[in-house]
Amino acid sequence: MKATRFPSWAIVVLSVLFGAALLGTAILASMSLRQRDAAVREGILMRAGHSLENLLRAATPDEAGPVLETFLVEHADAVAGVAVIGPAGVVASAGADTTGAFEMSAALGREWRPLALGAGGENPSGSGQGPGSGGGFMGGRGPGGRGPSPVRLRLRATPELGKDSALARLVLAGGAAAALALVGLSLVAARGTAERQRRQAAEAENRRLATVARAGAGLAHRLRNPLAVVKGTAQLLEARVPEAERERVERIVTASGRMETILSRLLDFARPPEPQPVSFDLAALAREVATRSGGAEVRAEGTIHVLADREHVETILEELLANARAFDPAGAIEVGVRARGTHVVLDVSDRGPGLDLDPASAFEPYVTSRPDGTGLGLAIVKALAAANDGSATIAARPGGGCVASLSLPASEV
Repeated sequence: MKATRFPSWAIVVLSVLFGAALLGTAILASMSLRQRDAAVREGILMRAGHSLENLLRAATPDEAGPVLETFLVEHADAVAGVAVIGPAGVVASAGADTTGAFEMSAALGREWRPLALGAGGENPSGSGQGPGSGGGFMGGRGPGGRGPSPVRLRLRATPELGKDSALARLVLAGGAAAALALVGLSLVAARGTAERQRRQAAEAENRRLATVARAGAGLAHRLRNPLAVVKGTAQLLEARVPEAERERVERIVTASGRMETILSRLLDFARPPEPQPVSFDLAALAREVATRSGGAEVRAEGTIHVLADREHVETILEELLANARAFDPAGAIEVGVRARGTHVVLDVSDRGPGLDLDPASAFEPYVTSRPDGTGLGLAIVKALAAANDGSATIAARPGGGCVASLSLPASEV
């Protein structure tokens, strides 16, 4: 049963989703902890406010200042500032500024009634008792029991009491770190999965090509001797047959020669390359091969050394130049050599008709768009490049034509 491959991108997507869920959970937990802390702080301040309310109920407005000072001393661990607020503003305060602090209504004694009824907290007549006012503030309600008490207490928490819980910050930081770690690990895993799949694909391709090469080599060896007999017999008959039949014999000789070429290329492809790497100037070799291959303009910045088998690279250059010349017989073939980090790249460019097949399949055995092509030239190029720790690619050239590129390890000389 064939195992189903799990795509590497799916690992990243799932990890991002899980990481987002983990981070969201951490945020919700942190918010819950902060809300709990806020509720605890508010509860502490409310209890302190009720304590202050009791103290003020037994005092007069004139005694509010000392009462607030005493209250702050007794509750210094929780309260940093306190104020009594009337309809007209602050009546008395102590400690830190209470603007924007926790606030609660207060039901105070009879002595505070003029403050609640009069503007600015003053009642010159001393009366100001509304109808049905009774003997004081009724359960925290206003004069006559018709609304909330106009006197409020405002309490500012100490910085220690106001701090966010360390646990909330720890939960949030831990959730974020766990989410990032999960995504990071998934990226590493996805990269490893992609690399493993790439190796498996490369191994499968190598096995397939090895099978093709072995089968082709066996067939080539079996056909070479019979083909030599056919060609030799045709060459003997060429001088003996009548003139009218000679053209047919010549076609047999020509076809036999072409078959010999195909079989030789097939054997070259099937023969396992055993490189003997040496350091040499790729630009100089490119000029040498270009000169004897019909001419090509070679551009390079000085000497550029590579570490590879010189004979293999020479074969690659011959194949690339022959392929370019076949598609652009009268055009100017350009060869560029340049260093790129730890590798050296050689480009062979033409202005032919361009690619009419998938660039990835151009290096497959027996794939060719040339009428006289064997379909093995670029396959040999790829095999020799790989044997020298390099690579070969082909792509469309901007403006028309093709660019075949060879990448080889650079040499420090």
